[in-house]
Amino acid sequence: MKIQREISLPTAGGVRLHGELHLARRAPAVAIFVHGSGTTRHDPQNALVAQHLQREGLGTLLVDLLEDHETRDRHNVFDVAMQAQRLVDIVRWLRAIEPGCESLPLGYFGTGVGAGVALVAAARAPELVQAIVARGGRPDTALDWLPRVSAPTLFIADAAGIVPDWVSAAFQACTAEKERVFVASPSHLYKEPEAIAAVAQHAGRWFARHLLRATSRSALEG
Repeated sequence: MKIQREISLPTAGGVRLHGELHLARRAPAVAIFVHGSGTTRHDPQNALVAQHLQREGLGTLLVDLLEDHETRDRHNVFDVAMQAQRLVDIVRWLRAIEPGCESLPLGYFGTGVGAGVALVAAARAPELVQAIVARGGRPDTALDWLPRVSAPTLFIADAAGIVPDWVSAAFQACTAEKERVFVASPSHLYKEPEAIAAVAQHAGRWFARHLLRATSRSALEG
């Protein structure tokens, strides 16, 4: 049986956020997608990556961390700390309420500003996440938090331009197990079919290595 539905997620601040959950009955782990400015949970690039992970058996949750009216205020869009707290609230809700998610290993896949959001959330609540993929974007917005990130982190960078400089700063500051890979994207937004396919392959590889390893460790400890 597979759960595939839109869900409404409460946060501590009283805001209700919306997400799209795909969860097979025996999914070994769940990847939570955190997008950047100008996109929503329906972003086609993230949807393609999510579909790739679903085919590999992972559950996925694509979530909006801002209500529609909040996205019109640029301060909200770039408020990494606020969105990170909402992500933590969502993960705790998922573990407490959604059947089958109580103890599943979780990963974050962050793009754009969402890369920084995912890293800050991982630093604030390290017990909630077992692996992170930061695709381009602005992971450098989490520089002050990166020494507190303990989850293995994959940084995906463009092959040219200013974007790798942002990723490089975050990669250097990260003290957890880490890897950096380069995926060429002339748009710098990974919209090209070859670019998004490569991103999906790298994300699948990273989550398979670290989330499935966490699943095996939990089974042994149980």
